Amino acid sequence: MSEDEKQITRRRFLASTTVATVGLAAGCGGGGTDADAGRADAGGETDGGASDGGVADAGAQDAGAEDAGAPEPVVPPEDTDEASTFGLGVSSGDVLPTAAILWTRYDGSMPLRAVAWEVDASGTYLRQLPSMDVTPADGGYVHVEVTGLNPAARHRYAFFEMDGETRVGRSPIGRFRAALAETSMEPLIIAGVSCTSNGRAKSTLERAGAREDLDLLLMTGDATYNDGAASVGEYRDKWDESMASAGWRAVRQGTSVLATWDDHEVDNNFNPESDDTTNARQTFFEHLPLRRDGSEPDRIWKRMRWGLTAEIFVLDCRGERQPSTRGDADVYISRAQMDWLKNGLRDSPCVFKLIVNSVPIGDMPFPAENDRWEGYPTQREEILRFIDDEPITGVLWVAGDFHFASIGRVSGSGFGSTQTEILVGPGAQTGNPASFLLRGPQFDWSSMTNNYTTMELDPARSLIRVQWVDDDASVIQSSEINY
Repeated sequence: MSEDEKQITRRRFLASTTVATVGLAAGCGGGGTDADAGRADAGGETDGGASDGGVADAGAQDAGAEDAGAPEPVVPPEDTDEASTFGLGVSSGDVLPTAAILWTRYDGSMPLRAVAWEVDASGTYLRQLPSMDVTPADGGYVHVEVTGLNPAARHRYAFFEMDGETRVGRSPIGRFRAALAETSMEPLIIAGVSCTSNGRAKSTLERAGAREDLDLLLMTGDATYNDGAASVGEYRDKWDESMASAGWRAVRQGTSVLATWDDHEVDNNFNPESDDTTNARQTFFEHLPLRRDGSEPDRIWKRMRWGLTAEIFVLDCRGERQPSTRGDADVYISRAQMDWLKNGLRDSPCVFKLIVNSVPIGDMPFPAENDRWEGYPTQREEILRFIDDEPITGVLWVAGDFHFASIGRVSGSGFGSTQTEILVGPGAQTGNPASFLLRGPQFDWSSMTNNYTTMELDPARSLIRVQWVDDDASVIQSSEINY
């Protein structure tokens, strides 16, 4: 390939808000966060650009005639020394076929520029995407959207400290894969983890971050333990303590993420009806590479599609529950979220439908109280019966929270008895001996061992191979789910 073929036209855009975007003709869409006001297409974007997903179009800073057609050479990030001013590393997330959110927290004072490259299987840089000048928001947080990706292609990215047009320092170099094209049906490897307690070694995440074959990481909740925090500053300190760990830096640098929250991102077993979650919610969005919903920027639930292989439904099973309704109307998730989930499952053309659920929906052999789906039996039965009656094929429930790993049927008999649920992690937590109660025909396996979990999706065979991997990179369990 000639040098000219490796070059692309350069445009620079200045972010006027927390999130900047480049190269969108009509908005990137809701990134799969629509509430069925406009049906999401195969890339997770809403029809007609009904919602901009909370991404602000910064506009061209200097994209005039003098820049039009001016090539930008491919300059690999390794040519610049890594700086110490990116203490939480980098992360990418909410990936679409042609766009992704890039994230960092910058602790310095120099002008900042984000750059992404497409690479081949060997890591050779093929092309450089348009550079973006960015301004960190309060606290140093940067969320910038890069567009112009090729579906399914592998990418690298970095943030640079700039002295004029000279790169003088850089962040770690991140990796991600763009989502599959609309009609593509390829195998995927999706990882998942939960429950990574602050102060604990996160070697399981370091092992996951060392892999280059992961297409995506599902963060199912309790990524940080913020118990006792109240102010924005206290929440930020807790998040920083967790995300600065070698494990979280490695895995967030190594692949893109999709994230929901559980209770400890706010406080242990918090009650949304009585507890103020404003500061917790703010810092949740600050620390993760998330695309905000245009009409409901604080909404966490969303869906993202990877071609025809998988549609991933990320639920919020903490922020909308109403414990006061137990035994009456049973509001575990809002009616809007429930209807969105049912409609999305029914309309999805994908072979697999992964439902990312911070707290298990399975029928567990210990009391439920108000902590999980079983404590809200009316809504639990509603969604499980819906999946059975339609019927919806290829469903896999993915959860965490309980400090053990497991695989089994959602219910021992009746509705949900043909649906499978896996628990991922714990990534860095004391194992829960209640896992020993998971016996009999409903459950196939359980373990207290710290782990990260992989799901190898094979759409041609309608098969998911699940593996739980410990901190020695040893597979402690491998199971196959046939649909």
